[in-house]
Amino acid sequence: MKFNNMDSESHINRRERKKLETRQKITKIAMYLFKKQGFGFTTMEQIAEEVDISKATLYNYFPVKESIISEYWQNNVKDLKYHLLKMIQLMPDTSSRIEKTFARAANELFKSKQDIYKVYLNHWLRNFNNPSVSVRKESGFEDIFSMILKLGQQSGDIRKDLPLEIMVKHLEFMFLTACINWLSDPKLFSLEKTLNHTVLLFLDGAGTGARSKKTKIKSDGKDASQGSLL
Repeated sequence: MKFNNMDSESHINRRERKKLETRQKITKIAMYLFKKQGFGFTTMEQIAEEVDISKATLYNYFPVKESIISEYWQNNVKDLKYHLLKMIQLMPDTSSRIEKTFARAANELFKSKQDIYKVYLNHWLRNFNNPSVSVRKESGFEDIFSMILKLGQQSGDIRKDLPLEIMVKHLEFMFLTACINWLSDPKLFSLEKTLNHTVLLFLDGAGTGARSKKTKIKSDGKDASQGSLL
């Protein structure tokens, strides 16, 4: 019985390894075709033929072409993540951590793959909160932004009265939409300025502080009025 279990586990491992190899082969060949002839001119049929699998098998791995680019993006972010997490711990405050993370991630990911990742980001944005998608499309930056905000909470830079996951989601959304804006016309938008403005907006908000001052004045006036009645 013990040997049978071992044989079964070995068979499962071989099968999973074969699936992983097929997945990697699909991604590698598809990305080559996308770069060579363009995303729009590459069909799922071509990819299946080049990989030497059936079209049905290809769809079992990747339902749409965009999901292949998503896989490629995830692998690149995974490779980058270790360096970003190490860098974050050397930064003195939340602002510098976000700025450096934004700048390095954007430069590493987009310096030679702008057209390909423009497709990915538009696909990610369309499915960001799509209820028909069973699992929300992950960008891969969730762990990185979570660490930045946790460190900020520990040092008092980031508030603690809001759920961490909501703040992480907002930071992720703001970073990737800033990248989309820049990719829409790199000559018109400066990547560095676009990302710096995004950091300021996240940390300081769009208000000038006047609203909070007015609220305080109203509150103080109300308290004073109530006191005079007593």
